[in-house]
Amino acid sequence: MGKITKAAMKDVLASIVAILEKEKAYLIELDGSMGDGDLGLTMHTGFLALYNEMDAIHETDMGKVFMKLGMKMNSVVPSTMGTLIATCFIKASAVAKGKTELELHDLAAMGQAAIQGVMERGKSKVGDKTMLDALYPAIEALDKAMNEDKPAADLCKAVYYAAVDGVEQTKKMQSVHGRAAYYNEKSIGKPDPGATAVMFIIKGITNRFC
Repeated sequence: MGKITKAAMKDVLASIVAILEKEKAYLIELDGSMGDGDLGLTMHTGFLALYNEMDAIHETDMGKVFMKLGMKMNSVVPSTMGTLIATCFIKASAVAKGKTELELHDLAAMGQAAIQGVMERGKSKVGDKTMLDALYPAIEALDKAMNEDKPAADLCKAVYYAAVDGVEQTKKMQSVHGRAAYYNEKSIGKPDPGATAVMFIIKGITNRFC
């Protein structure tokens, strides 16, 4: 797995946009069952804006790149999920600061920073049926695969399928945040839309490298 530069980051965003375009209708349907029903549209719109923004970013410092992407997401998608995704970029930017190339250990640290940011901003934790339930196991799998020195293909599979399993686990959970919380036990049995969106984002990232 190669190092991530600004150019590679644009390719990653293109891959994410392609996945979100393909899964947009599914996310809209899933979110519509207990939420606003706009998640598929907002996530695709947001990441497409980030992809287009890359040409306007002239810095090579990946910390500055991630900060600008976070700010762009926040302005283009002023929703709960948009704010949390923006938080991931902004928190990750502190780890990437001063680096023009990112390695695996940087990505793992950025993932941990993103998790902490989401917990603080969303006042949530793993098991609350949120995006954390896909993000946390994916970063945990990245750490494990990295420590085991797994080949890139195996590492990517481990990360993606950890997110897939995380989404599957949300079916057993009751929503405690957002509009879905009003459904109480009726929210059990369905996957969390936010976690599902994160799973697709992770799929876009891993598709770029595997």
